[in-house]
Amino acid sequence: MGTHIVTHENTTVLITGGYGCIGAEATKWILRNTSATVIAAGRRIDSDRTERVFHDVDRQRLVPQALDIQNAGQLAECLSEHKVTHVVHLAALQTPDCNAHRDLGLQINLAGTQYLIECMKTASTPIQRFVFASSVAVYGARSHYPDGQVPMLAEPHPVNVYGAWKLAGENISRMFYEETGIPTLSIRPGVLFGPGRDAGLTSTPTTAMKCVALGRPYQIPYANKQDYLYAPDVGAAFACATLDPFDGYARFTLPSQTLEMQTIVEAMKEGAEELGMADQFEISIGMDTVPFICDLEFEPFRTAFPCAPLTPIKTAVRDSLAVFQQQVERGWLTAADIPV
Repeated sequence: MGTHIVTHENTTVLITGGYGCIGAEATKWILRNTSATVIAAGRRIDSDRTERVFHDVDRQRLVPQALDIQNAGQLAECLSEHKVTHVVHLAALQTPDCNAHRDLGLQINLAGTQYLIECMKTASTPIQRFVFASSVAVYGARSHYPDGQVPMLAEPHPVNVYGAWKLAGENISRMFYEETGIPTLSIRPGVLFGPGRDAGLTSTPTTAMKCVALGRPYQIPYANKQDYLYAPDVGAAFACATLDPFDGYARFTLPSQTLEMQTIVEAMKEGAEELGMADQFEISIGMDTVPFICDLEFEPFRTAFPCAPLTPIKTAVRDSLAVFQQQVERGWLTAADIPV
């Protein structure tokens, strides 16, 4: 995938949260498929972390950048120093941290977004595209909507502060477009799995994959269906939304696969067998349920950005297991990385 994008001379993409699950995959996709430079920003940057996250990509056009989204001065300096032309804003606390530390969550997830927007308005190099990472958390519980496919533009009904702040972020992003005319998108990822996923309420399928690679037993606590998205697919989708032609403002959900947990676990077992880890497979499913939204419409995004991939679930799970298997061999994934 991805060779469709033309050469991007004088294009520099700032990705806040660039070392996170989506940010790292978006960075890799851009480096592999375009000539753009990527500023991968994060709160903690060091050479060891950069090697682990980006070891499998040519890093000549990668610029690691320590950046605090709460520091407007740092944001303005980063935009100016690197002559940033496109911005992908992914830096945020996940739901558990937002619930536990609401003041900090408010400052990072909402105030940080506003700080970045104000800096983009006055940037010395004109910003050509802004992509804000929202979340399907803006919809709230699945029970709030009728059976069948949930329309992408169904009225949001967030049930926690994380979803409420993401919805507010969408609105201030829309106002940024209305005030500046700069093409802007709010993208709502769902339940991610695969390389880089390590936090959040729905990270347990990925934790199970890591446990297979480690040869540890693990029970995924919930059994009901979810809309699943493979992390590299999501990174590619954000990259396409950043660099492909687009004008105006829009909200989008991303291509996903609505699956029961049993289907995911069966794919794990098959992948483990293919990778020689059959004797390490000790994954079970609990009886809990999660109320999160699923069955979401996503065709509008595929129409707008047809480059976005949707990897078959068996392939995505097997490839994720292979990554975790390699991480175990390199000492980058250990039992200490598994949440208690």
